[in-house]
Amino acid sequence: MMTKIQSIQLQANQKYTLYHCSDFAISQRAEIAVSSLLDEPLFMPAYVGASRGKHRLGTFKRFRKRGEFHLDVKIHSTLIVPDWGNPQVDHEAYGNFACSATLNIAASVEEIRELVSKNINPHFTAHDTLLSFPKAWNEMPDQLGIPVFPDAPTDHAVIERVREKANSSPS
Repeated sequence: MMTKIQSIQLQANQKYTLYHCSDFAISQRAEIAVSSLLDEPLFMPAYVGASRGKHRLGTFKRFRKRGEFHLDVKIHSTLIVPDWGNPQVDHEAYGNFACSATLNIAASVEEIRELVSKNINPHFTAHDTLLSFPKAWNEMPDQLGIPVFPDAPTDHAVIERVREKANSSPS
């Protein structure tokens, strides 16, 4: 099954920061330099005949690495922000992680909203999965993050639990 999407406005020889949740439910941040771009995004199914998968956009190199890799992204859940030096994710900043299948960014809610405003991926719809971790998760009340967009519709079990705890705790 071929899924055709609108191109994401990337440019070759430019730096970007990608935020996404790995297949192991860990928040990931990658600082990349785009080497080359495909004319159209190419759908890469997760397995033969799958309707889900990633879209190949081109190739990239990582900071201080010589290897070149395919730029494959989950278009609905990957934040793509121009330039490097953006906020870290929880395990980079604190050495531990929540492993909650959410995007756990080590910054304040306001900083993350500003980061999302810089996002160039028009397909990103995972606003409900963004959590703020201004401190390590084991130092946070109830060991939960702060929802960045608490009114975004969700069916994510972890986000529903975070919202329930936030609504039931005394102000």
